[in-house]
Amino acid sequence: MQVRVLPGPFILFGFLNSGLGGLVSLRVFRKYSSGQVIYLGDLKHQPYGARPRNEIVELSKRAVAFLLDMGAEEIFIVCNTIAANSLGSLRSQFQVPIHGITEWVRFYTPPKDRKIVVIGTRATIESGFYQRTLGAEGIAAPELALLIEEGHWHDAVVREYLNGLLPKGEYVLVLGCTHYPILTPLIKELRPSVEVIDPAEIFFKYVRREGENFFAHIYLTRENPRYRDFLLNLGYDENEFSLYFLPDY
Repeated sequence: MQVRVLPGPFILFGFLNSGLGGLVSLRVFRKYSSGQVIYLGDLKHQPYGARPRNEIVELSKRAVAFLLDMGAEEIFIVCNTIAANSLGSLRSQFQVPIHGITEWVRFYTPPKDRKIVVIGTRATIESGFYQRTLGAEGIAAPELALLIEEGHWHDAVVREYLNGLLPKGEYVLVLGCTHYPILTPLIKELRPSVEVIDPAEIFFKYVRREGENFFAHIYLTRENPRYRDFLLNLGYDENEFSLYFLPDY
């Protein structure tokens, strides 16, 4: 059943991601801000990062329209792939505040003495956003987000994948996909000399919002019962979220 969240005295915040990753960033939002959130995870069309830019833009427009129809009045794109490829198009079409997780770079001063490496989806890396704004080396990790979606957080599968992906040495590693912060402890174990950056931590530390008590109305475009366990494993309480599936989206 689709339940529309009726506007109240506070702004409703819309959050958009293709799946689990935005829930990791939403956890950071909850750390620094409060308020009612409408979250859309478009599992039916994931991975966005494997799609051409025009498809990412069209899917993103449809998703933002859904969030607005559900009552959202301010949108947060908590997906690097969408933000790097669609932010300008979304802002030109919709007359509401729209923020992209990639905007964390406005609050970050790149180090002068260390190389910056960004890992992300193929579409994020091919957009060239982080290469242009940070002078970073971009490394595509096409399978990593889906490995995390499937629950490979700490096991040998993701360990082997990361060990083959990450260069050795000292550098700053930007997690250019909102799924990836789940793997920070493993990354630090594999590459202890690397400084790991979670863009959501920087972004939501500076972009704070005040509202009523935190609550997330979470809509997923494909049924996945494991998401309740994902939310609990991420530290959410049962009374902080509701979960709905949208089979006809």
